[in-house]
Order: sequence, then structure tokens, then C-alpha cells
Amino acid sequence: MKKVFASIFCGVLFLSAQAQEKWANQVLFTVADDTVRADEYMAVYNKNRDIGEDIDPKTPLEYLDLYINFKLKVHDAKELGKDTMPNFLREFRNYREQLVKPYLSDKDVTNELVREAYTRMKFDIRASHIMVKLDKSPSPEDTLVAYNKALSIRNKIVKDGMSFEALAASSDDTYSAQRQGDLGFFTVFDMVYPFESAAYTTRMGEISMPVRSQYGYHLVKPTDKRAARGKVTVAHIMLIDNDKTTDEQRADVKTKIEEIYSKLEAGEEFETLVRQYSEDKTSIPRGGQLDPFGINKMYPEFEDAAFAITEIGNYTKPVKTPVGWHIIKLIKKDEELGFEKVQSEIKSKVERDIRAQQSEVSVMKRIKQDYNFKEYPQLYKKAFAQVDEESYNKGEWKIKKLKNGDVVLFSFDNKEYTIKDFLTFLEISQTKFRRGSTLDSKLYKAIKEYADGELLAYEKSRLSTKYPEFRLLEREYFEGILLFDLTEEKVWRQAMSDTSGLKAFFAMNGDKYQWPTRYQSYKVDASSKKIAKKAVKLLKKGKLVAEVLAELNEDSKLDLAIDSGLYSSEELNLTSVKEMSKAGKSDIEVQNDRYIQAYVLNIEAPRAKTFEEAKGKVISDYQEYLEAQWLEDLKLKYPVQVNQTVLDKVVSELE
Repeated sequence: MKKVFASIFCGVLFLSAQAQEKWANQVLFTVADDTVRADEYMAVYNKNRDIGEDIDPKTPLEYLDLYINFKLKVHDAKELGKDTMPNFLREFRNYREQLVKPYLSDKDVTNELVREAYTRMKFDIRASHIMVKLDKSPSPEDTLVAYNKALSIRNKIVKDGMSFEALAASSDDTYSAQRQGDLGFFTVFDMVYPFESAAYTTRMGEISMPVRSQYGYHLVKPTDKRAARGKVTVAHIMLIDNDKTTDEQRADVKTKIEEIYSKLEAGEEFETLVRQYSEDKTSIPRGGQLDPFGINKMYPEFEDAAFAITEIGNYTKPVKTPVGWHIIKLIKKDEELGFEKVQSEIKSKVERDIRAQQSEVSVMKRIKQDYNFKEYPQLYKKAFAQVDEESYNKGEWKIKKLKNGDVVLFSFDNKEYTIKDFLTFLEISQTKFRRGSTLDSKLYKAIKEYADGELLAYEKSRLSTKYPEFRLLEREYFEGILLFDLTEEKVWRQAMSDTSGLKAFFAMNGDKYQWPTRYQSYKVDASSKKIAKKAVKLLKKGKLVAEVLAELNEDSKLDLAIDSGLYSSEELNLTSVKEMSKAGKSDIEVQNDRYIQAYVLNIEAPRAKTFEEAKGKVISDYQEYLEAQWLEDLKLKYPVQVNQTVLDKVVSELE
């Protein structure tokens, strides 16, 4: 019986959901020939209800009036052709590109990369490598040659017992070759992603298989691992001693730094010695303090000395680097942060790093599956053969006698791309694909980018159809930008520039722009009643504010504060001021454990504001007036029809 009831209940829910979906797709209201469906209105209402619940809550019917007004303005903008203007289209296109990004990344892959990076951040790795160089756009043949060369070197080490360090000395990476391949310690994001992965995943002392990066193939040998040094903040006293320093000067510098160190040991303040002797001009104003840094950001001697300090406030003996002598003081050591605290920072780095291509590859694979992408690489040569290498390398190649133009090179979603399509693209874009060792390598890259670009463009064009939430967001940006431009023209700019209209509006509404009774006054804020009284007494004697503060703040700068100006009673916020009919002292009142008193020099009677005094408020009010007039005109110009039956269902659903 329970199973039968559950089945019936689920069936009712299903039918109810179907019924809601049916009426939610119906038109709620029209503005002239523009339609607004119930689901669009409910989505916008729910989004803005969450934002404005605590500020200015609106019922579904109240918000409907606002939304109809909004749609009237949008319709007017389209009638005026504002949605076809080049500036608008450019701005909307830029915003849309930002909206598209989350839909063209694989969140699961990105999250895995963020977690992986966080795990690796906990350790520093030391590694050596041997590199076989590759051009940026190599042909498949060149790539295979480089891979086999790297594999051969690996076999010489692993199978034949040759020295890794000896072979590394002839690596294509001349920097590491001078150090027998040693790259020192590094951490996540310091190296290109494929290299980093090989260093972190290969067993200590073993040699990785050839790893591809944009530079070529690498054999990676991890040699050491330690807990991550993280980041430190230090201050330093620095004396310059570099390659321009003479031998005589060098001896003097060493003597000076030792004398400074002796002064520290004798108890003199580090910051005082920084000001007196340090030659690092940029850090002197901060007491010698430098920005926080991690590994590989400073000279190795400086880095090692800084990270070796264990206690906050301790300092090193003089340390020599290629630029001079330093005494380093530890200010702060960053503690290891939990994943939640660094997640967004790591994600931002991942998205800017080459590893983001992992997500892009995953997305492209999904798009190809969605649209049944097929390619025919065996036919590429028929296209490539029609490209003259000499003129192509000059960026001057043009299609002459097209052959096999209808031959299909790739297709997706019933769209076919032919040799003619590809060569037309290439003729226009040839200067983008001129890097590579051979013509074929350049053309392989070109056809790959052409196919990927067409797939991505097609996917972008269908996002509004595939994802309802994207469609709503896209429309929100489209209409928001459109309306901003028109409102600026119709209301904001007009209110700022229409001087005669502003003055006429001011004259018609002068009673709205009045000064209340105001008090030319000193406002005394003291830590005690005694100090408040003394301050007013000194002010009455004609002493300047600076003189009063200097005399009464001798013990503490927090004892007394004095402001002066022309205040309303609300601004002074003192009850006794409202009862004053002439200049003088108010009563002392206690507010937030402070003693507040006004010393009133003059009382100004209420009066009308001049146009210049009221101008800011007049402009704001005039803008509201112009907008209200605009809306009245639009309501007369464009008919609005509301479907009451659908509205009743919407209200019932939202309340």
C-alpha cells in the first residue's frame, strides 16, 4: 500500500511540475510587440528579492510595475536603434565574453587542479633536467625526432649507466647545463606545468620519461624534497658592495657592516640604524622592511639567511650577496593556511597558468562529442599542397587555382568545412601561423586552430539555447547596458547640461530647498568634563584650535578633538543647542563615554538656499522629474498588456 501511495504521490508531483513548466513558458505581459514570459519575470524577481529583502522588499505585484517600466525603456531604446550602435555592440560583446568563460571551462578539472596545486604547495622540490629543444610550432616529424633523442639520452643513463650530470652538461638549456642540470629548489607555479608535474610525481633520484613543454622535451630527475619554506617578511640594513665597488671601498663597506652589527649587539634599535646607515633607499621609510617573499625571489644567500631565522625579532650576522652586505631581521613568518583560505587565490593562478589548458582540452573534447565532430587528416595534404611556401613565409600568399575545393576536411552538427573554407581562412590569417620549422607544421597548427575556433564559436552561439540561466544573464546584461546608455542621454546628461531647465525647475520648487536654523560653532569632544570646560574657556579667550589641542593633549592625543563649522542642530546632535536663542555655550552632554559641548559663535536664521547652494540636490531631483516624464510619455506611446490568468499563477507561486 505504501509503495502504491508513493507512486501516486510521485506521479502527482511530476504532473504538477509539467503543469507549472507549461504556464511558466506563457507570456506574462507585452510591451508593444515585445513579450515577457512568466519564467523570465519569476527569475528576475527571485534574484532581486534576495538582494533587496532587507533594504526595500517588494511584493510580486509591486515589482511587476517596476519591471514593466524597465521594459518600456528597453523597448524605446530598441525602437531608437540603440541596440545596433557600434559602441553598444562592442561593449556588450566584451561583457558577453566574460559571461561565456565559466561555460567553456570544466569545473571538475579546475577543482582537481586547484587541489593538486594546494597539495604540492606544502613541499619544495629540487630537481635537475636535460632538455632537447623544439621550435614553438614543430612538425610531427620534428617532434618525433626530438622525443626519440630524449628517449635515447634516458636509455644511456638508465640502461648504460652513463652519468646524468655529464650528459646534462650538454643540455640545450645552457643555464642548467653550467650546473650539471641542477635547477635548485622550486615550488608549484615556478615551472611550466608539465615539468612541475614530472618533478613532483617522479620518484626521488629516478629519471622521468620525456616530458613535453613549449620549450621541448625534458628528462627530469628529482634530487631533494623539503617542507615548503612558504613566505617570510623581513627588514634589512644594506650597504652596497657590487661589481662597481673598488677593492678599497669593499674593505670599508665590510668594516662598516661589522660596526653596525656591533651596535645592534650593544642594544641599539634596528630601525634607528636603518635610518642612519642603510643604503636601500626604498625600504628606509618602512624601517628596512621588504615585501613578503618566498623561494627563488631573492639571491640564494639572502633567502637562506632569512628563512634560517627562527624567532620573530631576531637578526642575522652580516650576509653577503652580489649587490652588497645585509643584516636581516625577521618580522613575520607566514603560517600554513587551510585550503579554504587560499582556494580562490590558487584558482586564480590556475586559470592564468598553462595548466588551465587541461580544462580547455576537456571542454573541447566534450564539445566535439556533443556535436559529433569528425575530421579527415588524410585529406589535409590536398589543401597543404596548394600553399606556396615562399609567398606564405612573406605573408603574401593568395589562393590562385583552387583544387578539390569541395573536399570536406572536418564537420560537426551537420556543418561541413571544406578545403575552400580552410584556404580562405588561411589567406586572411596567414601571418598568425608563420612560426614553425616547416610549412606543414605551420599549416597543421592553422587547421587545428581553425577547427577549434569554429567549434567554440558555434558553442558560444548556442549557450542561450542550451542553458536557461545563461540566457537570462545574457539578457540582463544586454538590457542593462542598453538602458544605461539611453538613460544617460535622456536623463543624466540632460539634467547636467540643461541649465535653463534646471533653474526653471528650481524656481518652481523653491520651497523644497531651505536651510534650517544653523549654528556657527566649535564642537568640543573630550575625554573628561574638566578638559571640555578648559577647551571652551580657551576658545572664548581667542586661542586658536591648534593651540588649544597642543595645550590640552599633552598627556594623550586622544584627550581632545575640536571641529568647527556651520551646523544644523541635527548635525551637532546636542539637545540643549535647540533651546539656544543666542551665541554661547551649550550644556555638556555625554555620548559614547565622551564629553561633548558646543561653543556657538553665531546663530543663522532659516532661509531659502541659493541655486548654487542647492545645485547638487536640484540636479538629482530634476533627474527624477525627467525620468518620470519620460515614463509617462512611454506609457502613452507603447501599449502594455498583462495576462491576468498567468499573473495570478505567478503571484501564487512567488508569495
